[in-house]
Amino acid sequence: MPSAMVTFNGRITLPTDIRKQLGLKTGDKVEFVEIGKGQYALRPRTDAGNGASPRDGASEREEMGVGVSLNETVQ
Repeated sequence: MPSAMVTFNGRITLPTDIRKQLGLKTGDKVEFVEIGKGQYALRPRTDAGNGASPRDGASEREEMGVGVSLNETVQ
């Protein structure tokens, strides 16, 4: 399971395979979506940057498609 360490400044480096799965490149932005108490998922930020989804009524996890749970990523 991929993992990351939080630096003194609160930064993490996403593992290469996670970045590839999410299609992230240098300079891309991500959103942290709460999916449960103390659990967040990571997804690429939308062009609008407001997290709005084109699919109403879908769960956050379903909306993310290739999103990766931080609980799964950072342990």
